[in-house]
Amino acid sequence: MTHAHFLARRKRLLKAIGNGVAVIPTAPEVVRNRDAHYPYRFDSYFWYLSGFPEPEAVVVLVGAQPGKKAKSILFCRDKHAEREIWDGYRYGPKAAKTAFGFDAAYSIEAFDKILPELLVDRDSLWHSIGHDAGWNARISQALNAVRAQTRAGKRAPRAIHDLRAELDAMRLIKDGAELDLMQQ
Repeated sequence: MTHAHFLARRKRLLKAIGNGVAVIPTAPEVVRNRDAHYPYRFDSYFWYLSGFPEPEAVVVLVGAQPGKKAKSILFCRDKHAEREIWDGYRYGPKAAKTAFGFDAAYSIEAFDKILPELLVDRDSLWHSIGHDAGWNARISQALNAVRAQTRAGKRAPRAIHDLRAELDAMRLIKDGAELDLMQQ
């Protein structure tokens, strides 16, 4: 399966966000009872940009700046042979980067440490504000970590935009991959 259409969508969104940073988490797993989960269903916005089928993952798109090119980053679960016996195959960051065409991939465990670094001196932050209280808290924590470095000359994004509005507009016009899927 080719992931060129996911890559094209990420590039299109990167162009729309300019010098901003977009944070797109996937949906969490839902427990049915004790140790049994419902079949996993990823977040539609996340899937639209990544094609990555695993839980506990986040796409971060970092817009271009003078001297720095735009990049797409995937944070996902680590490769873990023992957990794969019970939960199924995991790509891990190294394989996911190559398989899904990301510029970089890291362990989801590193997300809260790396996100503040990505937000420094950016004009705007794009996120699905109000969609998930837990994610709102994580984003606020990252913004506050950057704001705490103001005396060091680091600036947090001044504007926060609702990412869903931009993605909804993109999804109105179907690309070739979506048209093929709809015909099937």
